[in-house]
Amino acid sequence: MLRQTQSEMEAIIDDRTEQLRQLSARLISLQDEERRRIARELHDSAGQYLAAIEMNLSGLKQTPHLEESLARPISDSLDLANLCTAEIRTISYLLHPPLLDEMGLASALGWYVEGFSERSGIRVDLDYAKDFGRLPREIETVLFRVVQQGLANIHRHSGSHVAKIRMETDAESVRVEICDEGRGIDPEILKGMEAGRRLMGVGIAGMRERVRVMGGRFSIRSGREGTTIDVTLPLAE
Repeated sequence: MLRQTQSEMEAIIDDRTEQLRQLSARLISLQDEERRRIARELHDSAGQYLAAIEMNLSGLKQTPHLEESLARPISDSLDLANLCTAEIRTISYLLHPPLLDEMGLASALGWYVEGFSERSGIRVDLDYAKDFGRLPREIETVLFRVVQQGLANIHRHSGSHVAKIRMETDAESVRVEICDEGRGIDPEILKGMEAGRRLMGVGIAGMRERVRVMGGRFSIRSGREGTTIDVTLPLAE
């Protein structure tokens, strides 16, 4: 009787766990779609309104014999509009870069890495084969988010001045490594995270869940020479 009850409880727990996993996968998918929609709205709506404002201000600025009392505010307003346009473009691209859909993962990461290096001062080497082609959209989105979060963690926590991203693919899978030369993660903390005794940070947990939902493998190696995040996703259906 006791064994039967235990077996039934285990079955219920397994069922609930699977339901949570399905819900998690759905939430991640909805989050990515919402980011894509917001990015598009920012670019197509707010961006276009600002472009019209800039055109009107530029026209006013060219008015002959414009009084200085008006010329200065118009010029300042035009500068502010230009800054707003650049800020909206950056936010839109960070939410979901158009290059990811139009050109693929390699091109989108090239753009992102360049901007990240300028903002953070961290030198990032992006290494992939010249024939690295397109991947299924869901996989490209997952890997872009993993790299995005991985670089953010390096900037916030590692103290490293360099990072390296290596991508390789074959007929069956795609693999991405994100490495730094920072202070690393305390071995006891890392063991606790792997054993489930210690909560992961939101960023690491999010990366691992994205990879798990796609049926992939996610691991972290860390020591005195830095930290490496290793991700492998299957390509075969």
